[in-house]
Amino acid sequence: MNTLIQDIRYGIRMLAKDPGFTTVAVLSLALGIGANTIIFSTINKLFLHPAGISDPARLFAVRVKYDKLNLKSIVISAPGFKDIRDSKQIFTSAAASYEESFNYLAPGGPQRLSVTKVTWEWFDTFGARPLLGRIFRPEEDQPHANQVVVLAHDTWQRLFAGDPAIVGKSIQLNREDYRVVGVMGPDFDWPSRTQLWIPLGLAAGEFSPDNYFNESLFVVARTRPEISRAQAEAFVRMLTQRLIRAYPQNTYAKDSGWRMFALPFTEYGAGSLRTPMLILFGAVGFVLLIACSNIGGLLLARASARAKEFAVRVALGAQKRDLLRQTLLESFLLTACGAIAGVVGAYGSTGLLNRLAPGSFTSRLAVHVDGHVLLFATLLVVLTGLFLGVLPVGEVFSHRQYGMLKEEARAMTSARGRLRLREWLVVGQVAMALVLLVGAGLLVKSLTRMGRVDPGFDPSGVMTASVQLPKTSTIARRSRRLSMGPSRRSWQLFPEFRQRP
Repeated sequence: MNTLIQDIRYGIRMLAKDPGFTTVAVLSLALGIGANTIIFSTINKLFLHPAGISDPARLFAVRVKYDKLNLKSIVISAPGFKDIRDSKQIFTSAAASYEESFNYLAPGGPQRLSVTKVTWEWFDTFGARPLLGRIFRPEEDQPHANQVVVLAHDTWQRLFAGDPAIVGKSIQLNREDYRVVGVMGPDFDWPSRTQLWIPLGLAAGEFSPDNYFNESLFVVARTRPEISRAQAEAFVRMLTQRLIRAYPQNTYAKDSGWRMFALPFTEYGAGSLRTPMLILFGAVGFVLLIACSNIGGLLLARASARAKEFAVRVALGAQKRDLLRQTLLESFLLTACGAIAGVVGAYGSTGLLNRLAPGSFTSRLAVHVDGHVLLFATLLVVLTGLFLGVLPVGEVFSHRQYGMLKEEARAMTSARGRLRLREWLVVGQVAMALVLLVGAGLLVKSLTRMGRVDPGFDPSGVMTASVQLPKTSTIARRSRRLSMGPSRRSWQLFPEFRQRP
């Protein structure tokens, strides 16, 4: 321990002795490690450890596809959800949801809220726990008994000023009273942008076999601990074949290529962002490699300047392992300083990056530095420190240390091998920078072309609007009557909506 402390002090003195080199190296490493930390934190939230969800590896989204109709991934039906929910040998729980919009009668005027109707096991399936109050009960997930609501954390803060006394009170949604029974924590907001949850309250008739192809529910299921991903996916495929054989008179499923499949929830949640984020992760990886190549060249030049020092220390009895330890420690100190600066910069820029993200992706792309991100940053420090430490040491010890004590020998050994290594570092640095430059240019060109696509109309000054009518309003009742068919009465009420051949 005394030797380690002494080496640390010596390494700090050596870095402080050359402030120009130290500053350039720390800033370069801070840029590379900080960029990798920011992107990994987003990937960690999207793919590995979604916020507010416990053990996401056991969570699956159950979807439907129609191969012959070119429908690759859509929601499933209520009977399909029931089959998944009842498969207790594979899934411990399953839940379904349906998204709507409700009008909230606020003191300052009505507001439109994004509402998700869910079955009572929704929060248990995700492993999410409320911050205040409780979640739904089975008896509340029934038709005409679902007048309760759980608030999202952001809604609780924005509309009710974070008042804990809101639990137990009633609020008006679509001119009906709903009692607030709980408030979720800030981490859980699935589906994204959900502002509150209400029990779905499916009627018994919804689970009729006639509704297998009436898909409208998003379904998520949690597997048992001993069930692997392959087993869960195989079971859902087997369940599809069993359903098709159970109703041979209905040939629609076979003719349309209908089938259910299970998709890991992390893959489903990432969606179309998966490929761009992985490409971006590779790009920032190149940034770190470029920084390492740059600093490696500087370390080689610095090692050349210290070659005589190492030769003297070897002549005085120093072991090669002691010099290796000292050089590695100096590189780790340098890398650790860059990593600390990079992580601090990443944490400090989270607010700015979240504001720059598109509004629909803000909650999904939010940068969050947690234990997993810090572990990743530590791994980067170790790998970068080993690379930067071994590179100059191997070059210095490739020559005879005693010959370096002679000026003429030192001049003679100035280094074909050393120069060759520096040349390779420069070539690699330029090659990686060129790859990034070409990729960025192609991306900018693609975005420019997308902005010039002709939509077929002049979009300047064009706006869209939607109106959400309460179910109890006269116009809404007439609209629902229209949707049930072109009855003679509806034609009399709305002659402009008459169907034409």
